[in-house]
Amino acid sequence: GDRRHSHVATLDLCVGGRRLRVAVCSTHLTAFPWLMEGRRRTQLAHVTSAMKAAAFDVACVMGDFNFHREAENASIPDGWAELPAVVSLGATWDYARNAMLPHYLPLRNIYNGLGLGERFGWHGPMRLDRVLVCCAAGGCACDPGAARIFADQPVHERARGRPPLPQTGRELSEAHRSLPWEEYLHPSDHFGISFELVLWGAFE
Repeated sequence: GDRRHSHVATLDLCVGGRRLRVAVCSTHLTAFPWLMEGRRRTQLAHVTSAMKAAAFDVACVMGDFNFHREAENASIPDGWAELPAVVSLGATWDYARNAMLPHYLPLRNIYNGLGLGERFGWHGPMRLDRVLVCCAAGGCACDPGAARIFADQPVHERARGRPPLPQTGRELSEAHRSLPWEEYLHPSDHFGISFELVLWGAFE
């Protein structure tokens, strides 16, 4: 009902002589902490229930869940789980590591307490991006060595090692959206996640 759409790719695989139907969904849940937690829960429930109804052998939902608190893990429906190897990667949104965020965000935002200071704002870093899996039979796993963060470095070498601007104050005001892109641009405000999913048990 909120006009958001999630894209699903379906794969027909043969594993150990058995044919498997695998679905991979990319989704983007509504942003903003606290106020939108209920909406995100509803959106995720809609996506996961639709995929379960399609009776895939393996289903994977991933993307920007916008989970601002680890407490939002309670919104993950029964039968679905995060991959521990991906969880251990940590934050995918980090003000201290992404010099683009001070320029990307308005001068007054929820993360700097609407300009009053970081201690009045929303905490970070955060695991906004998640990977959920659901296996109808057998199991799914991801080796820790097969999961990694990518796109967490600036685009231009001039920005490498350069600390981000402070979240408030004169320095931020003077430089906000006025520096050359070479000094702060990252591929995204989020870091990317790469992983390999291994099927085992009844699938072997």
